[in-house]
Amino acid sequence: MSSAISSVSDLQQRLKGERTAIVTTIDERGTLSSRPVTLQRFEENGDLWFLVDQDADWVSPADGAPVNASVVDEGSTWVSFAGRAALVDDPVTIAELCDAISDTFFEQGATPVALRVVTDRVEWWTAPGKVAQAMEMAKAKATGSEPDLGSSGTLEV
Repeated sequence: MSSAISSVSDLQQRLKGERTAIVTTIDERGTLSSRPVTLQRFEENGDLWFLVDQDADWVSPADGAPVNASVVDEGSTWVSFAGRAALVDDPVTIAELCDAISDTFFEQGATPVALRVVTDRVEWWTAPGKVAQAMEMAKAKATGSEPDLGSSGTLEV
């Protein structure tokens, strides 16, 4: 797979099947706080959708605030989605995001709400596997050249 990422479609292909993201918001102390959440939808405009517990202490303050979601695919691509959080309390949207295991995310009595990361910037980094990195380092040392240890870039969406 090429390391070039030039569109959201490229990202969707790389992250296909990845379900876990780390979502970072500003907490009640004004510091950054992160937690793992399950990715329910990755839209073509770069927006991400999650189901979260409406009553979790971090959810309500996140609405309209800056947010970051990070996803890694098997250790070769790291992606950071930056934007604003939007809570969507629409039963139709929530039902569309539900799948066979969504209920297992919530304790009994919890109220799911959709969290949309309205993405405006995506940063990405790629790297070859550990063996390929070691070979690149050895080649660079032997030839006095720079090792090819991956690439990075930014998409404004």
